[in-house]
Amino acid sequence: MFKQYLENEQLNFQVNRFLEPYDTKVEVQNEVQEICKNIHDLSSWYNQWLHAGTKQKQLQNYALASAYFQLADFFLSENDPKKQTTYLLFKETFYLSIAEQNIQLTQVPYENSKLPIAIIQKPHARKWLLFHGGFDSYLEELIRLSLEYLNDLSEYNLLLFEGPGQGLPLKEGIFMTECWEKPVKAILDHFRLNEAALLGMSLGGLLSLRAAAKEKRITKVIAFDTFYSMMDAFSLRAPSALQTLPDLTQPCHQLLFNQTIENYAKTTIDLHFKLTKAKAMFGKDTASEVFQELANYTLEGIEKQIRQPVLLLAGNEDMYVPTFRTGYLQSRLVNSAYVEACIFTQKTGGQYHCQVGKKITAFTKINDFLKIEQLIKP
Repeated sequence: MFKQYLENEQLNFQVNRFLEPYDTKVEVQNEVQEICKNIHDLSSWYNQWLHAGTKQKQLQNYALASAYFQLADFFLSENDPKKQTTYLLFKETFYLSIAEQNIQLTQVPYENSKLPIAIIQKPHARKWLLFHGGFDSYLEELIRLSLEYLNDLSEYNLLLFEGPGQGLPLKEGIFMTECWEKPVKAILDHFRLNEAALLGMSLGGLLSLRAAAKEKRITKVIAFDTFYSMMDAFSLRAPSALQTLPDLTQPCHQLLFNQTIENYAKTTIDLHFKLTKAKAMFGKDTASEVFQELANYTLEGIEKQIRQPVLLLAGNEDMYVPTFRTGYLQSRLVNSAYVEACIFTQKTGGQYHCQVGKKITAFTKINDFLKIEQLIKP
């Protein structure tokens, strides 16, 4: 159940996101409520979650400690020296918490680096599901979700990965690309897979569809959630300066735009987070460079190239994606073998981004979609 811990929408969402496994644990919920009483800004956010994680690590409550450390890590910029500490604490406690799970960790060569991979094989599975994140997720979040929600998908082996601009590849200087078929191809080639389904979370919904348009070994594609344009995430709930962009190829416009957006970001946690993360993810220094790059992250113009069966998921109170995008995209996937769309509401639960607060609603749809053998246009 989605809870109101903090007044700030962005902060409150992340608490719900990472502590969702504990939403019925009274003792944990009481502790989180006390922690949140002492959070007033990003500095206190970091201090409170780091302290809470350290306490739970000492108590050997490794799963909870890992969640707290991930919260402490979340809003730190990639060049903040504190991030190396929180990241390592997060990973250490996470893997201690799943030490008994049968998960194979490996890497796949990609350009001049490697992509981290986690494989969960099922005893009699013959099919493969590739699962990746988007703007800010780590491989470990994908593992946690897979163990919780995809374990009963007995006919599919799971191959989870961090791509360019995500997690460890980003820390090693591999920036994100809109050509998501490149990392997908590298993985399919490495494991000699002739076909696989593809599941993309958050911005990964857009990336997975872009990959499916180019990589025909993808047999089914799931946008968890629907993402049509990355610009949507920056313009929704944004100041007027982001609603109509100037010509950012012109230096005079760049200077004014940079000043306007940077000043606004200083007073708004949501835009500060998005802008800081995007700069790191794209390897850019200024807001104008980021917004020029954002224009590449869209499905516009490639919808007809997507021929696979598609599942589109969305919440009608998504803070990153306008609700109309789901129906809009569904109407433009004219060559897809099958398109199923589901918009979750307050009545159904799962009305927030990636169904945070009631993820079971999304994963029930995902499991059902993957189990259908023949998908054709209704």
